[in-house]
Amino acid sequence: MINFPAIYIANGTAILLLFVILLSLKSSLRYGLFEEKIFYAMVILNILQCFIESASFFMDGKIGYGYRTLLLVMNTTLFINSTIFAYLWVIYVDFKLFADMKRIKRIYSFVAIPAVLTIIGCLINLVTPVFFLIDEYNVYQRADLYIIPYTVALFYVAYGVILIYSYRKKIHKYLFFPALVFITPIIVGCLLQFLFYGYSLMWIGVAIGMVSLFVNVQNEASYVDMLSGLLNRQYLNNILLLHSEKRDPARTLAGIMLDIDGFKSINDRLGHLVGDDAISRTGKILRKAVSNKGIACRFGGDEFVILMYINSQKEIMDMIDMIKTQATLFNESEKKPYKINFSIGYSTYESNHESIDDFLKKIDTYMYEDKKRKICEGILPDRRDPLNKCD
Repeated sequence: MINFPAIYIANGTAILLLFVILLSLKSSLRYGLFEEKIFYAMVILNILQCFIESASFFMDGKIGYGYRTLLLVMNTTLFINSTIFAYLWVIYVDFKLFADMKRIKRIYSFVAIPAVLTIIGCLINLVTPVFFLIDEYNVYQRADLYIIPYTVALFYVAYGVILIYSYRKKIHKYLFFPALVFITPIIVGCLLQFLFYGYSLMWIGVAIGMVSLFVNVQNEASYVDMLSGLLNRQYLNNILLLHSEKRDPARTLAGIMLDIDGFKSINDRLGHLVGDDAISRTGKILRKAVSNKGIACRFGGDEFVILMYINSQKEIMDMIDMIKTQATLFNESEKKPYKINFSIGYSTYESNHESIDDFLKKIDTYMYEDKKRKICEGILPDRRDPLNKCD
């Protein structure tokens, strides 16, 4: 028994939610990014599925010229779109994690094999029943292999979740990407629709998952610096504000400020694209060095701040040593026309009697004292630096 009011309410709600996302994607420039194109395609597929599924339920069991052909085409489209949607989800996740088009091309032609076989089965279904059939009364019926498209779609969805939880920490990348928030409504909707034919619950579940994904992508855009991949200054300020309001004497917050030595020279000699590459590589160095021991933020320009809770001053020095080690490994292993070294200042945040600005100015002052020392010792050759006062 088909519950038409429930179907129209569920799919109508899903369409409204998805149109909110489309209206929020204001800048057409955003669609130029690969990950934005994938996300946009997923939203459009979701909307199409809601419309097509509602129409197919409406036409189910109705006798009329061309109805059977339309039902075949619409249900075939539903299966194909579901498979493509799940496959796009995996590509989206992989690109968010690795941002590597070569990896996408190398791996996902093979990962696509189950999807391609399922789509071929759907096309064959237009001629002979494979996954479903339309009987003499124009009623949709599941065929013997109907479980295959469901299995393939859930395989891709699960594969994406496994990717997130397997690699997010290993690649040391900040992602506001709660996979379970995305996946739970989809799985619940799929299982309920699988078990109770006549109710449309899968695509409202997918729409809820897409909205949660969109919200978290916006959070990521708000708090992650796109060039370095590190958290940005706004996030840094929020963390410091939260710490200052709590005033927990049991936890000591330490800050390390870093400045790339000779960065202006890199930009002047090699161009701003190479300078951008140096910022990006610095982000990777700091993510690897800091790992889960603290948070690394881009403070602005070529300056970076690391925040970490410590039990002793030794932990600060260990972190600085780790950063220098990672920078040395980069300089020795990467064939770049520049080297990455840092001037470093550090201190603890005494939130009881100093403001956030005081704390940041303090570690900034210590960092420039380190830079001045290097200039005076001839380690930094740029004698035009106004800090070159060695008397």
